[in-house]
Amino acid sequence: MNYFLSLVFGCGLVLTAQDTGYPAGLFADCPGMNRTTKLSEETKLSLSVVVFWPKSHIFEINEKKCNFGPDGAACIASVLHFKRRKTQVLISGYLDASFSPMARMVLDPYLKLGRNVIVMEIFPILYRSYPIAARLTKPLGYLLGELLAQLSHRGLSHKDMELLGGSLGAHIAYYATVKYHQLTNRKPMRLTGLDPAGPCFRNLPPDDRFSASGAHMVDALHTNMDSFGLADTIGHVDIYANGGEYQQSMVNGFLLPCLTLCSHMRAAMYWVSALNNPDKFLAIRCQSVTKARHGDCYDQKLVTNVLGSNTDFNRPGIYYLPTNETDPYYIYKDALVKRPYGPNAYLQKVSPDEDMII
Repeated sequence: MNYFLSLVFGCGLVLTAQDTGYPAGLFADCPGMNRTTKLSEETKLSLSVVVFWPKSHIFEINEKKCNFGPDGAACIASVLHFKRRKTQVLISGYLDASFSPMARMVLDPYLKLGRNVIVMEIFPILYRSYPIAARLTKPLGYLLGELLAQLSHRGLSHKDMELLGGSLGAHIAYYATVKYHQLTNRKPMRLTGLDPAGPCFRNLPPDDRFSASGAHMVDALHTNMDSFGLADTIGHVDIYANGGEYQQSMVNGFLLPCLTLCSHMRAAMYWVSALNNPDKFLAIRCQSVTKARHGDCYDQKLVTNVLGSNTDFNRPGIYYLPTNETDPYYIYKDALVKRPYGPNAYLQKVSPDEDMII
């Protein structure tokens, strides 16, 4: 009898240890996210975008600020050539601005690709506490969508328009596509989210946050999915870098853990490196997010994709992206072979997998 009770109790402990469930995530629910939030007309007129275009000579000033308002579309169209170039719309994250080093780092590769770039200036309104900033993403997105619809009458085709948003900016970009579709009955060609913000958005209905319905091609890069990002699949292609939770990091050979904010911001760094190194960020398709978390995606016929401008949307699904721990981060064809310890393979550099006497 004692043996039977011990066996039952022991099995119960094993089952309990295995069934830990999924993390609820940081700020899973926030007050007011299902409420209406509006911008006053005065606030709308105070907001702006900064537009950039490729330089024709080294001394050319290639940026201009244009306010939202009656003359906003005309201001933008006066300097951008929509029929000669693709147009990239960029929306950064919480407390970021068009003049920040991060924003400039992301827009530079697009100028090198010969694109127009429109950066929404969000800092003047998103400096508020995070839950308030999260509520403001929808009216900001709708405002941007209205501006893009106005530009469609000035030569901007939906076929030549792509939107990229980071963190909170990913949701703003999505809401912009929703409003744009309402006004034009068209969808932009591509929508990309760099670790779309999870706090305050986790439990919203799928179509009320960043979603695959926003554009013809939608992809999301996940780098901190249980804290500042989202774990759910939200695009046609969802790429989970190093499992999507925490990113690898070493400095001068020393282990330096990359925790929540570091991992969240790493999405932009991977993206910029992917733009500068096309087809080098190889990702492996997985059967589930659970598999992607641990890099357990090699027990089947390998299907690959790439992070960046050349993502193949004819291969939709969930992908595991292994990276290096230092810039430029890609490991290229080494991604085709499963690494021991999965996302934690880099720890072997500071702790060899061998018997030791110390």
